[in-house]
Amino acid sequence: MTDASSATSEEVFQLIESSTPLRKVKDPAEVADAIVFFASPLARAVTGQNLMVDGGLVMN
Repeated sequence: MTDASSATSEEVFQLIESSTPLRKVKDPAEVADAIVFFASPLARAVTGQNLMVDGGLVMN
């Protein structure tokens, strides 16, 4: 949990968890993994992308 999510109730977390294909609320470390990837040489050919690190909660 982060300061930003500290006001979120357990019921809301359970709703989010049950609504995602991965059945898990993402944590800051998982978001950091994506940031590290985009900051690395592995992402050198990636430009202009929007990345949703939400376990599939918002699927387009």
